[in-house]
Amino acid sequence: MKTMRWTALFLLASTAIFAAPGLEDIDGNPLPAIGAGDDKATAVFFVMSDCPISNVFAPEINRICDDFDDQGVRCYLAYVDPELDAEQIDAHRKDYGHHRPVIHDREQKLVQRAGATITPEVAVFDPTGEVAYLGRINNFYAKLGVPRRQATVHDLRDALTAVVAGRPVETPRTQAVGCYIPDLSVYQDSQ
Repeated sequence: MKTMRWTALFLLASTAIFAAPGLEDIDGNPLPAIGAGDDKATAVFFVMSDCPISNVFAPEINRICDDFDDQGVRCYLAYVDPELDAEQIDAHRKDYGHHRPVIHDREQKLVQRAGATITPEVAVFDPTGEVAYLGRINNFYAKLGVPRRQATVHDLRDALTAVVAGRPVETPRTQAVGCYIPDLSVYQDSQ
């Protein structure tokens, strides 16, 4: 009986963590939930304003979102630094030419839901809201501080193409190169 109670509590907690949160942009306007509506895929790009690699990828993020926009792919930028305010996020977004809806994931609910650990890292959710891909945008960075002249593997584009076509992603997980997403306790300990 005790085991059944713990199992029920675990399932309830898991559902709370992985249920689609009520998404809002930085101005508090509601956004379509992940896995709701007619979207074929949702790409959530995890970024931090002070991560130089995140900033290098800004033009490619915009190109990918523009290229897949008419194929039923919705893109969001998720800022994961809880200490930023809406003005700082908006200024950063404008400085780097981001023109997609912005979510301030100050409680890192999307980070937890996707399993993200790095910026820039992208999670692709299928139409049911399940993570179909998590990882790097492409292989432009061979490793931290070592960029290539150009990317030779386009992981995100391949993943989006597969999900839009209703196929499984060939490589559903890749290792992103960038800045670690700090645990929320880092921010709580500094207050």
